[in-house]
This record gives sequence, structure tokens and C-alpha cells, in this order.
Amino acid sequence: FEKNKAKVTTIKKKMMQFISGQFGGPTNYDVNDLRPTHYSMNISDYHFDCILDIIKQVLLDAGVKPKDSIEALMILQPVRADVTTGFTVRMEMARKNVEKGKDQLFKRLGASEGITGLV
Repeated sequence: FEKNKAKVTTIKKKMMQFISGQFGGPTNYDVNDLRPTHYSMNISDYHFDCILDIIKQVLLDAGVKPKDSIEALMILQPVRADVTTGFTVRMEMARKNVEKGKDQLFKRLGASEGITGLV
């Protein structure tokens, strides 16, 4: 993740637009962009939960009633799959490769030296 001022500003703007729309406010954020935008970011359920924890704390620090903060988090839950799909797909592929023994193929072929010899 490249952290620079312009990138952070863009992310904050998009998050504000998205959250505003999810909570019933005005927005021009296209929810259909969630999956393709986040697919390559490798966001896991753990990362998603961390963001929800931060949002919850920000809401409570801002004086939002606990009941309303819980409702806000419940509203955000349905997008979890769209945000974490890329990570989930890669983990499943890795699991299948381990089951098939493909994770050891590189070593069995002689590592870098073996591959160089094949090429």
C-alpha cells in the first residue's frame, strides 16, 4: 500500500461517500465497484473486522449511542464478502495446491537450479 497524502485523501473521500450512502445519506459511490476495487488488495476477514472496530470506536468517541453504533456496524456487514473475496479466492487456491502437493513441486524439480536446467 503506497501511503502518500493524495492517496490517503482519495481513500478517505471514497470511504465517506460509501459510508454516507450505506447510512442513508447522499452518495455518488457505486457499490458495484466494491468487489473489483478490493479484489487485489488481499483484505482478509481480520482486516475487515479491524476497520469495523475502528469505525465503532470513532462513532463512540463522537458521542454516538452504543445502540446506533451497533446498527451502523450491522449495516456495513453485508459488504464483507465483496471486500474480502480476493483474499478468500487466493487462500482457497493455496489450500488446493497444498492438498495436491504442488507447493512442493518447485523443490522436487531441484529449486532454481533444476528449473534453470529445464529451461
